[in-house]
Amino acid sequence: MIQSEANVDVLIVGAGPSGSTAATVLAKQGHSVAIIDKGIFPRHKTCASWINALAFKRLDYLQSELPNLVDCPFYGIRFYNESMSRHGTYNERKPSGYLTLRSKFDHGLARVAEKAGATLHQGVRAVRIEENKDGVRAELSDGAVVRAKFLLGADGSNSQIARWSGLRKSWSPNQYVLCANEDIPYPPKAIESFYGEKVPLFVSLRFNGLEGYGWVFPKREYICVGIGGRVGPGADIRTLVRAFMERSREIKLIPQDLQISNPDYALDPAGAIHSMKTLTRGRTILIGDAAGFVSGSTGEGIYPGMVSGAIAADVVHEAFAKGSSDVSSFNDRWRGELGVFLRSLPGGEQKKSTVSRIDLIFKSRLVAAIAGRIFLYGEPLSAGTFLKSL
Repeated sequence: MIQSEANVDVLIVGAGPSGSTAATVLAKQGHSVAIIDKGIFPRHKTCASWINALAFKRLDYLQSELPNLVDCPFYGIRFYNESMSRHGTYNERKPSGYLTLRSKFDHGLARVAEKAGATLHQGVRAVRIEENKDGVRAELSDGAVVRAKFLLGADGSNSQIARWSGLRKSWSPNQYVLCANEDIPYPPKAIESFYGEKVPLFVSLRFNGLEGYGWVFPKREYICVGIGGRVGPGADIRTLVRAFMERSREIKLIPQDLQISNPDYALDPAGAIHSMKTLTRGRTILIGDAAGFVSGSTGEGIYPGMVSGAIAADVVHEAFAKGSSDVSSFNDRWRGELGVFLRSLPGGEQKKSTVSRIDLIFKSRLVAAIAGRIFLYGEPLSAGTFLKSL
């Protein structure tokens, strides 16, 4: 519990991947950091929970924490067409990333932040925040008051910090993707027997015409089944996810006795960041889902969210070094590192030309490999992507 009044360099609202990453980097840079989160860790989070290998290259201090964060690696990706009658595969010998549960991953990242020196306060909310020329004053739900020089809003897609700061009231319906997801318990030995040792991600592009995809991610003790995309007003995602489950069973992508029972549903702001004119106001920076750091083409938000937290930490650190309160350089910094990764691929809407391009994945191993690198690593379609795919 925070003392009745506390003074820190930086207050972070939200202890998910972006908030905890920012806290760790700032603490390692020598700053005092308080993180508050309304949840109690470990806590559930609706998410397919695949972690890009790029996260561990960008944030190399996490390499030693791998066992506390992830369950198992995955190797490449297998794409299925919308009827799941054809597929194209991109294999990798080294891990393309890792599968986990968000309860484990987020709790692990929060503990890393605490070990670095940040102070985590769980089960509390900010009920009032004021900013003046000297800093930020936050009144918390437990009656405590925190004063800080800077504020980072890492409190998710429904961010109260975004609303309080005036940076964003809400996302519009066309900026969301709707996801249904369930981690279904299954015996670990049976998972390994069914899928083998080096397992890719399994993704059905535009399943049943959806502007999105369905997925099967075999983890250590769970098989994650889900579907997500931009769902029109007449669509029923519950029906879609059950149809995807049945089709996956028909083609033997999942065991015959695997049953989906109670999927979780969530809205994610995929590609929404590109509608934001600025992510800073005064001494406040939005990061992670609060700012819309979610890929417009794949819906991946964990890696870009973590990187946004690290970039924000560097911007704040530099402001301290200069004796300045200006953090507006964050707007250029994130575009330089994440702009390409977060883009929406051309032809997001259902067009014959788009469908025909996707169909090439199932006709050419090379095209499948290039698509795999674009999907997994956000790489632009270029000569470099071509060479890496060979």
